[in-house]
Amino acid sequence: MRLLGRLALVTGGTSGIGAAIARALAKEGAAVVACGRRAPAGPLVRPEAGQVVAARLDVTDEAAVKARFAELPPPAVVVCAAGTGTFAPVHTASVADLRAMLDTHVVGTFLCAREALKRMQPERRGHIVAIASIAADRAFPECGGYTAAKAGQRGLMRVLAEEARPYDIRVTTVLPGATDTPIWDERPGFDRTKMMQADDLAGLVVAVVARPMLAIDELTVTPPAGSL
Repeated sequence: MRLLGRLALVTGGTSGIGAAIARALAKEGAAVVACGRRAPAGPLVRPEAGQVVAARLDVTDEAAVKARFAELPPPAVVVCAAGTGTFAPVHTASVADLRAMLDTHVVGTFLCAREALKRMQPERRGHIVAIASIAADRAFPECGGYTAAKAGQRGLMRVLAEEARPYDIRVTTVLPGATDTPIWDERPGFDRTKMMQADDLAGLVVAVVARPMLAIDELTVTPPAGSL
């Protein structure tokens, strides 16, 4: 119970990697708010230690992000795991899809990290984590828009890490390889049995968060088979 009583907020926390991270944080005793666009609407129920509660949040909506953070005490942990992906060759890709990915991964991370930093600075503690992608570091066909969004997110987090350091706030960007989540449901042809499991990745994220004397700015993790 290394995070007993600590408040954590996870975006994209109702499915996939985000949901796995929310569960893993709760197992360590954190009180977790798992945010997602499809979460039930209504007043926020404050979580108890070891509990996960769902809360609706569109991370691209600045007013909604500000309001969600304002109704909570300063969080100890914020994980930006909200994501979306549309995959196509650049010559057939849609500008609307590109903008949606940039809004979620870059603007959404910016808004949530900004509000988290504002609340954490007076406390002089906290940890902000972003779930990026190995696509920010390696080129894959049909991933032009997704790669652009994840590379932008990674660059943002690098700057955030330097700005947060003087306040003893840790910032970590995780660049996972292929992880078996619903993002692959519409991408046949990949062997999902060789992919990482979301729960395994979540355990690694929590292991980093739960060690306050370690600052890990960036972490790349792949399945044993490497790039699939």
